[in-house]
Amino acid sequence: MQRRIGWLLATIIGIVAIIVVLVLYRSNEQPTRVRTMAEVNLKHNKQPFAKKGSDDGKYEPTKKDLANKNFVQTGQIKKVGQYQITENGLVQKWVDSKKVNQTITNGTLNYKIEQINVIKNTARTQNALVSARHTLNDRNISDKFTTLVINYRVTNNNAVTAITPGITAVKYPGSTTMSALSGIYNDGQLNTAGVVPYSTVVTTTTVLVPKKDVANLKSLNVQFATVKDSAGNEIEKPSAVNTITF
Repeated sequence: MQRRIGWLLATIIGIVAIIVVLVLYRSNEQPTRVRTMAEVNLKHNKQPFAKKGSDDGKYEPTKKDLANKNFVQTGQIKKVGQYQITENGLVQKWVDSKKVNQTITNGTLNYKIEQINVIKNTARTQNALVSARHTLNDRNISDKFTTLVINYRVTNNNAVTAITPGITAVKYPGSTTMSALSGIYNDGQLNTAGVVPYSTVVTTTTVLVPKKDVANLKSLNVQFATVKDSAGNEIEKPSAVNTITF
């Protein structure tokens, strides 16, 4: 009887040993933890349409770009037809320039609109597309889109520093309205340093152009935002809506 029990125990120990060996073998061949959806997406979506050689996340211009006389690698674009490429792969081409000479007065502040540039944007990488959507707060932006860069001067005729976001709304002829919540990106200097008393600041506002309005850019309705002092007290309410023609 004792001999049978001994054989039974030996058999059980042998079976357990075989199971342990099989488990360890499978552990070396396959991952023991299933990847989360976020991990799978991170690996799959890393620069899905970036140029080869950009594993560090910084986009490098192609040989074709470097040979193009209209490509501006450093400095600012100075004339229509030139283009730049951001570090994350957004191509920004200046395709038109509209001269404007119009002053909008809102209480103690004057806004002089001087120039509106039309920019064709092409995202060559996923990072560039995500960044554009974040900057303009519009998740529906495609890899090709158009923006306007409104160049203007702000003069503060007040005894206190004027703090304001800039342009709060832009309405296109096709009845589409862009707001500070979606489609408008103001240069942050007006909302941080502001405009000190009796001085002028040159600034810009970038506005997304809906595809249906790109071919009919002859005028814009613009409204400037509320103006406050450095303590947060309101100096001026939002301006009236003004039409800018070009």
